[in-house]
Amino acid sequence: WLKPNLLSSPRPYQFSVGPTAVMAMRSPRSMLCSITLWMVAAQAVFTAAGATSAARASLIRGVSYGPVPLKSIDGASSLPADDWFCDEATAMWGPAGRRDLRVMRQMGANMVRLYGNNPANDHTNFLDEAWQEGLSVAPGMSDYPYYQMVPGSCLQETDFNCFSQVKPLYLQNLHNGFLTMDKKYHPALKYMNILNEPDLKMPSTTDTGGPDGPKQMARALISAFDAM
Repeated sequence: WLKPNLLSSPRPYQFSVGPTAVMAMRSPRSMLCSITLWMVAAQAVFTAAGATSAARASLIRGVSYGPVPLKSIDGASSLPADDWFCDEATAMWGPAGRRDLRVMRQMGANMVRLYGNNPANDHTNFLDEAWQEGLSVAPGMSDYPYYQMVPGSCLQETDFNCFSQVKPLYLQNLHNGFLTMDKKYHPALKYMNILNEPDLKMPSTTDTGGPDGPKQMARALISAFDAM
């Protein structure tokens, strides 16, 4: 994860990464908020003998954010939506509420990773708040165009070619916060996740079936990327 040319010393470098940390935090109203810390290069424990400060600063220290407002898993499958960076969820991440974004920053994070994404929702306020708190944002395209859209998903209707399904949805994202008024990407945006866990979905037999599965998954990802 660290290239030798990033080191200021010829000494061998060492690093260790602790296990993914999952923390359940209760708000004053006892709402369960599960926050999974994930570090691409290092977080829980990281040592790199002779590593430059610039190399350390470039490490992603991210929080996977999905604050489902439930006290238990009961009812999770009945939630109408899982877009937690829209204005309806401001009470959890915004300055007038629980200020989850500030908590993440105080924990040492520099990025927040998101999952649900309803392109019809405006995400400007979340991106502005994250940027103000010093956090980059890594949103993701929802599963809807891939296999949840009925009818019309690329899993069922277009043989894993997802271009026509993803393009109009991503265009909505651009109009609803991803682009600034001067038509540039919002400065908080760092990465865009095309599809979460594609080998479990497009198709579900990618890892366990025959050779067609990886080809279909690749077709879905490449066509979706092209649409963006």
